[in-house]
Amino acid sequence: MPDITAYADLFRDWEGVSGACAQNAPLLPKSEALRPELDAILTQAKDLKIQQENLAGNRQAMTQRLVELVKTGREIARRLRNQIKVELGDKSEHLVQFGVAPLRKRVRKATAGKKPAPEVCHHAITASRKPTSASGACIAAPRL
Repeated sequence: MPDITAYADLFRDWEGVSGACAQNAPLLPKSEALRPELDAILTQAKDLKIQQENLAGNRQAMTQRLVELVKTGREIARRLRNQIKVELGDKSEHLVQFGVAPLRKRVRKATAGKKPAPEVCHHAITASRKPTSASGACIAAPRL
């Protein structure tokens, strides 16, 4: 017999076996000793399945509550950081302790040399547009 994976199907199978044994008790005297044990296991399994479904519902409710609590916590933390920023000032280095980046002066990087000007297709200067490739390179004949 193949394994039954759905609990409802399994429970129906066990109930069917137990019911058939009960109806045919005179024909199956030795199996009558096992039937009450199967009935007890069936009752326990149904109770556990009900508890499992209840816990799944509770888990979903707890997850929803946790999501709302995290959302509220993020908002309060944001407001608290803003208040700290107001009290300490935008430029205070103490803001780093609270996870807020202070406003700092921008330091210009020294350039090693002038950057070369980007190459421009000589056809881009003319009034009529010449066809270009997908990369933007000029595909017209080179100028001599």
